[in-house]
Amino acid sequence: MATPPICPLPFLPESAHPYTAGSLKGRFCGPVGTLLCCLPCPTEDWFYSDTFERNRDIAFWFNVPALVCQIFLLVSWAVLKGRQSGVHFLGVGLCVSLVALELSFLIPLGTKPNKCYDAITPNDLRSDMSCGWSGALLEAGAMAGIIWILLRSLWTQLRVIADIHETTTFFWTAQALGWGLPAIFLAVSLPTTGVSYSIGTICFPNEANAFATWFGWLLAFGCLAALLQFITTGFSLGVYLRHVWRMENSSGGNSGTEEGMIGGLKPDEDQRPRQALVFLGRRLAWRRVRKVLLLQWRSILMSLLVTTEIVYFGVVFVAETRAARADSDPARLGKVEAWAACLVLSKGDKNSCLPLTRDLSLGEDVVIATFYMSALIGIFTFLLMVRWSMLVGWYELIRSPLQYRRKSRAKLFVLVSPERASNRNSGVKSMLDGVGILSEPSESIRHASLPEAGDVARDMSRRISSTMRRMRRRRRRGGSGRRG
Repeated sequence: MATPPICPLPFLPESAHPYTAGSLKGRFCGPVGTLLCCLPCPTEDWFYSDTFERNRDIAFWFNVPALVCQIFLLVSWAVLKGRQSGVHFLGVGLCVSLVALELSFLIPLGTKPNKCYDAITPNDLRSDMSCGWSGALLEAGAMAGIIWILLRSLWTQLRVIADIHETTTFFWTAQALGWGLPAIFLAVSLPTTGVSYSIGTICFPNEANAFATWFGWLLAFGCLAALLQFITTGFSLGVYLRHVWRMENSSGGNSGTEEGMIGGLKPDEDQRPRQALVFLGRRLAWRRVRKVLLLQWRSILMSLLVTTEIVYFGVVFVAETRAARADSDPARLGKVEAWAACLVLSKGDKNSCLPLTRDLSLGEDVVIATFYMSALIGIFTFLLMVRWSMLVGWYELIRSPLQYRRKSRAKLFVLVSPERASNRNSGVKSMLDGVGILSEPSESIRHASLPEAGDVARDMSRRISSTMRRMRRRRRRGGSGRRG
């Protein structure tokens, strides 16, 4: 009796492992003569060095301090006074989303899942419970986080540029979009695309339709959030430049025109007072614009960080997708065959063939860096949202918990009109702090007018009065010292 043909080591025949469950598309198979031979599962072990698993787990453990930071923020917002915690529903939504994202990396550390259903087939969400939960939390957490960043940028633009102060409508709209859209994308992506073990012990979306059902939208929302934030910042700078340009024209205009007068001074009069007024007018305009810019720095940094991570993650995702489909890509089939021949000739020694895998996928350092960035984004977000007053509030609460009273208590979701922002007990000011828009001026920067001579004169009058008060206080202190 003839011996049935077998696959060269380390490959295994597909016929010996008929498909029953798991991710069929996750198999890495190719023809060898008349046989269809497959690489043993998990395939990542053949692409990366022996230290990859240890470095991956270290990166996953960085999600523990990130999770602690997010829980600290949520507990602070729930326990401390509103004026100390700076609670805002946009910040709460972002923190909850990051908690879900961080849990997706921590679940495999506790469950220690089996990545393979059989010798050549990786597990998916239907064959492994840990895979289903980690993949679902990854998709939902990442999508919800980027949507809340987008809502944060949109809120900033509506308040600063469009002069819209309707908090109630935006609150309910944000709740519907912040939680509704991730639920919709998750409901579409999981049955259509699915998740499976492809890199590490966390399940990622399968490469077939992942860009259309999940990652493409993630990238679009992230870029839109960054664009809105850049438009808001650019508009604020444009207002200042417009003021400067108008003042330059008015100071250099003809003597017979209205534009050639600043504060009633004509061009043929003394230039020094006019130059002083122009200089003070610029300072007054810049002071107004700078106040708005300083209130946006948290949103600017968050948009930049999240967008950078998404773009970087996209490069890794596309490269790994190409690697997973390299066995069916005619342009790269020659490189795959050379690598497979190396494995056969070396009798399964992957270390001697690792240099050939550089053309098939990204290096393991790039993949590990992606896991670190996913964990550190939670820590960076905590550093941007934490306030010194939180630490002061916890100190007061721990020192004398019975005397700690919520005199300026702000509910977790306060729905009040901007007209009540001046009310000390409304908690609106502290809630605006959390979104990066501190106590705004009564009107948006879009309606900010050019500082007129009267504005400059009032500013000069305040400065002179302040200087005179300081001089009088010094004289009184000097006189009392001589009498003593």
